[in-house]
Amino acid sequence: MAGKFSDQQIAATLNRLRLRTGVGNSWTVMRVRSARSYYELPAFAQNDQPREVTLQVAAQQLNVSQSIVRRMIAEKILPACQVVVCAPWQIPMEVLDSEAIRKKANDIKNRVRVPQNQPIEDQQSLFSER
Repeated sequence: MAGKFSDQQIAATLNRLRLRTGVGNSWTVMRVRSARSYYELPAFAQNDQPREVTLQVAAQQLNVSQSIVRRMIAEKILPACQVVVCAPWQIPMEVLDSEAIRKKANDIKNRVRVPQNQPIEDQQSLFSER
């Protein structure tokens, strides 16, 4: 995750995975920074143009909720990966510009729902009517 995610995102992921430091402490930004420095791992560069974005950024780019982006990932509509379970999703920036992806996100966002308590036209009753 080093170099691709901020120390804050790394600390949150390590804590979600219930991983601890060598002495049993939870992870903080300072502890991640210290470990990254000790192991000479690259720092996150915010100034670089990202080739991959997180789920939150993808949702903003597509103008939909994060749950819609998660659904698109689960249905394999939107390519994405995680470095480890609980890590932030990495979504290629170029796919968010695709007209097909934007249309699919908009279709899911604007789908028409049928209320569950109203009968659908021409639907047969499960129970006999007396």
